[in-house]
Amino acid sequence: MKSIGLYFVLSWLMGSSVGRLLLLAAALWYLDNRYLGLLSALWAPVRRAQRIASLRQSVEQNPSDIRAMVELGEHYLQSGKYTVAAEYLERAMDRGEDSARALFLQGAAWVKLGRHAEGRAKLREALEKQPQVGYGEPYIYLLEEALVTWSPTSPEIDALVRELSHFESVGILTRAGRLCAAAGRKDLAQTLFGEAIHNYGFIPKKMRGRERRWLIWARLGLMQVK
Repeated sequence: MKSIGLYFVLSWLMGSSVGRLLLLAAALWYLDNRYLGLLSALWAPVRRAQRIASLRQSVEQNPSDIRAMVELGEHYLQSGKYTVAAEYLERAMDRGEDSARALFLQGAAWVKLGRHAEGRAKLREALEKQPQVGYGEPYIYLLEEALVTWSPTSPEIDALVRELSHFESVGILTRAGRLCAAAGRKDLAQTLFGEAIHNYGFIPKKMRGRERRWLIWARLGLMQVK
């Protein structure tokens, strides 16, 4: 009976323009959810804006809510609003917050604002407190700062890439590769993109969806620097 019912449903869907559109939409949704994650990426700014509004309300109602201030700083950092991010993180630290994550976020915001020495110091302090904080992301900002402060061919850049390579995240390695490629270090970029592609093969299949877009960027990056 189920097979017969499914047959009639599919017949109806294939026999009408609305049904074909529904099938196409379902197929595109499946492919995006399974392989690309573009819809999730497009929806992320909306979810982030909703979360920011909720957190701002929490801080207004409770000016001592340090947790909300740190999370606000993170969301504003991800949104590219570095000045506001730094302000909320500074407010949290003025109230005694000294977690490795808050230090990392503060350092990242300062690097983005051009306060390179201060940002580098905060990022290193965060890593000393908790080496795994951000799962390698602090090294992205350290590398970004170093590529501005030092010559791209300096040993400091190579040392940072070696530190960063200990983290096997496809996204982190790809982002680092793009930074190195933009700075003219095609050798390092090629190595990082290659590691990202290699590491993707060891990710469990059910977890590959969220890293697949970085795999695509890594492959594109590798073609550009070869």
